[in-house]
Amino acid sequence: MEGRSIRAVTFTSAEHAAFGDVVMPPPAPGEVQIRTLYSTVSAGTEGWVLKNQFTWAPTPFPCVPGYQRVGVVERLGENVDGLAPGEAIMATVGRWSGAVLPHWGAHAAVANTPFTEVYRIPAGADRVDASAAVVAQVGYNAAMRAQIEPNAWCVVYGDGLIGQFVAQALRARGARVIMVGRRPLRLQLAERHSADYALRASDATAHQVREITGGAPIRAILDTVQTVEAQHQYLPLLEHGAGQIVYSGFTPGTTWADMALLQQQELTTHFVSGWTRPRMEATLQLIARGALNLKPLLTHLESPSRAADVYQAILNKDPGLLGVTFDWNTQS
Repeated sequence: MEGRSIRAVTFTSAEHAAFGDVVMPPPAPGEVQIRTLYSTVSAGTEGWVLKNQFTWAPTPFPCVPGYQRVGVVERLGENVDGLAPGEAIMATVGRWSGAVLPHWGAHAAVANTPFTEVYRIPAGADRVDASAAVVAQVGYNAAMRAQIEPNAWCVVYGDGLIGQFVAQALRARGARVIMVGRRPLRLQLAERHSADYALRASDATAHQVREITGGAPIRAILDTVQTVEAQHQYLPLLEHGAGQIVYSGFTPGTTWADMALLQQQELTTHFVSGWTRPRMEATLQLIARGALNLKPLLTHLESPSRAADVYQAILNKDPGLLGVTFDWNTQS
């Protein structure tokens, strides 16, 4: 059976996004064809991909970005059991071949996904929240690496969506969380929905943190910014031989931290990336419990037909942008 033309967000060339057409073949053996309801943008990663600066995997222009969505099962490929047409599920990557390739491929009206990348949505989980499960899982993964006791003080550097989910996941573990960022709107949202306190990054950050904690030690820094400037701001907060840093994010360069300083202070460091099925399933359970929430952080619930404007705002670092979800019920 021949493929059919569907609508998709496409990166046509460096720094140019559009809403175009893709030919989607029938699902191959082991694949599930899914009609997308909501797909959430990972602004940091997708921004690097759009600029062709995501060095882990060069961008194959033209391509369809995105790696997280919620949709409805339309068709099952051979050797797929346990799902039924019409069932709502969470899925990650799309897979197909053609003139426009998937660069993960979630921002498409219909896409084929390996059965191994399909997840059941737990009872009680909001579909919009579940459409951000991969980014939420990045936050969960980072938060779980820190060795902390209940009521421990932790500081999250970075006010983007990953930083927000890191803070939420830490609070789900019983930690007290201070977020440090640069964008007023994001910090306001963080203080309402993600962290106990939110501070604007400055040379006085360490002093402000100590005032909040009453001098109590910071057990972990969770760094989603990954810059030398940020490192110099938070290193004074960590105890020699006892402090921990969890690095979560992407930087296109090769040097964004002074490893000698880490060694001198005998700090424990963790590096996290990607997703696994156990972590994804744990994240979806936290979403169902209401511990991880995207919807209060959504600044843009958009038709995918507005993709060009959405990604231009991401490239321009629009201070009014935080969470972005495409509503495929409104595609045109």
